[in-house]
Amino acid sequence: MADGMMAVAILLPVLAGLLILAVRNYFMRNVIVIATALVLIGNSILFATRGSFTYSPDGDYWSTLIAVLDYLILAFYLYVGFTLRNKLVILFALTQLIPLAYFEFVMKAHVTVQPAFVIDGLAVVMTLVISIVGSLICIYALRYMYDHEHHLHLEKSRQSRFLFWLVLILGAMNGLVFANNLVWLYFFWEVTTLCCYQLISHDRTELAINNAARALWMNATGGTAFILAIIYLYAKHGGANALSLQTLLSGNIQASLLLLPVALLCYTGFVKAAQMPFQSWLLGAMVAPTPVSALLHSSTMVKAGVYLVLRLAPAYAGTHLSTIIAIAGAFTFFGTSALAISQTTGKRVLAYSTIANLGLIIACAGINTPLSIAAAILLIIFHAISKGMLFLCAGTIEHQIWSREIEDMEGLAAKAPLTTLITAIGILSMFLPPFGMLLGKWIALEAAYRVPLAVVFFVLASTLTIVFWTKWLGRLLQVLPKLGWPMEKLSPSYAVPLWTMLIGIFVVGIGIGPIYQNYVLTATNNVIAGNQIVASGWDYMMLTANSMKEVVGIFPVWLLYVVLGIALLLPVLFIGVKPTQLRPVYLCGEQVAGSTETDEWLAEADVKTRFMLGGYYFQDTLGEKTLNPWMNSLAILLIAIMLGCGVIML
Repeated sequence: MADGMMAVAILLPVLAGLLILAVRNYFMRNVIVIATALVLIGNSILFATRGSFTYSPDGDYWSTLIAVLDYLILAFYLYVGFTLRNKLVILFALTQLIPLAYFEFVMKAHVTVQPAFVIDGLAVVMTLVISIVGSLICIYALRYMYDHEHHLHLEKSRQSRFLFWLVLILGAMNGLVFANNLVWLYFFWEVTTLCCYQLISHDRTELAINNAARALWMNATGGTAFILAIIYLYAKHGGANALSLQTLLSGNIQASLLLLPVALLCYTGFVKAAQMPFQSWLLGAMVAPTPVSALLHSSTMVKAGVYLVLRLAPAYAGTHLSTIIAIAGAFTFFGTSALAISQTTGKRVLAYSTIANLGLIIACAGINTPLSIAAAILLIIFHAISKGMLFLCAGTIEHQIWSREIEDMEGLAAKAPLTTLITAIGILSMFLPPFGMLLGKWIALEAAYRVPLAVVFFVLASTLTIVFWTKWLGRLLQVLPKLGWPMEKLSPSYAVPLWTMLIGIFVVGIGIGPIYQNYVLTATNNVIAGNQIVASGWDYMMLTANSMKEVVGIFPVWLLYVVLGIALLLPVLFIGVKPTQLRPVYLCGEQVAGSTETDEWLAEADVKTRFMLGGYYFQDTLGEKTLNPWMNSLAILLIAIMLGCGVIML
């Protein structure tokens, strides 16, 4: 059974992608994507029910195949660099290719790591996120890409190629979170980078290609650090056993030989997770079609970065490296939350919010206590669902108004009430009780006392978070007074993923007790052992394992949902507007049509002018031109200190 489950998780997306490329019929292509998505979702649930196990595929040819594919990927990077005349892409392709060749041909490293894959609680949580959220986004992409290409008036469809890379990255991510062999982990790591490049550059515009190239060379710096860490471990520890992730985390390697490669791997994770100062590659990815943004931000690519830093937590526990990781992550949480306030485009707000929350997760890994690790895992789950849904909402809104600007979303509640409702719930779920993101942030703040500077950044960033979310929500709900609401119809390809994720937000919120007890607790123990929080029934209670009767805190889920429901329903039940109570908005001029059904009025010379309310974005004080120079400088300093912590231990 393990053979079949692993094949489905890793190889099925490859086979499905090849079928998608071969089949040009729109209906059959959709059937393949939907069937693959359903099988991946079912398979991830099997992983959750089976629990922890190890797996090694039969035959030595897998290592040979992976080595060949490594060189093909790096050769493609060189091809891209020479084609685009991008010196940075060429440089960082060579800084991977040359060390990899040295490792395999000069050091003659023939690496066989047993077991090749380890499936534990953390890997199960990750594959659930990847396979469920990622698959729903693939289904959403079917209709989205049809509308997208129709709007661009393409003569020849590129949907098959797009869907190939979209599905392939799911298999690569599953392989990445299962891999115990660091050489194999590096391979899956580079496959996600390759998929990312192809997806960002999909529209083939100059802007898309340039942003994809930036994503490629930045992530290639992380790939270089990964290769150097592998070479160092193999050379200093004297064998393939050092390239087992489980050995690396077990403490069997001398600490003085361990910290530098761990620091290099953490750097790799920082780049992939777009932490400051590497955030520009993920912001540039916003030019891609929305399913790309949704997939990269919620369940793939950037989640690989936080996964690696979180997985390595035992290897740097109790060191200065751990403290600097906490501070660097917390600084990114604060800095990108401030930058989000100045953004006028919905997708860029979502991008900065994603980077901020990834910084919070990394900070929790750096704090490195059972409580903070639990918070990090909870945040991975909650963030994947809420942010995935919000990006799909952004894509749906874009295809309704053909704009990504927040100001153009004014009055959307009157034009598209269903999409607005789902978007509003998604926004509220990012910062309001009883939704899970608030719970995760609360636990993170409880754990942050060990790093006082992180506490300061947490509090400031959380305050800024409320500002940019409520600003956007206000624009969505800003409407002129009118009676009645239009009916809104969504394509099934849009509606099914949106409604499923919306239901998922409430399911994981209401069921946080059982989810924590059955999955998060196990995953936390797989990362770091110690006193744990205990979930009691459907109420989330924070207790220590040493004193089960001592209630440290309580999160009454059902009660909070009841209070939220009452707060939302009471105005609807007891506050109504009658037609006679509506009055035209006075605009110092004659209103067109003289009714409340219009937002136009006659200005000077009887010119029709639309009534608009504008938001304020603090661009002079919180804009990218103002904040980026000094924030990126501080972030570079923190990265240098992080790598320096590894060098000092030599």
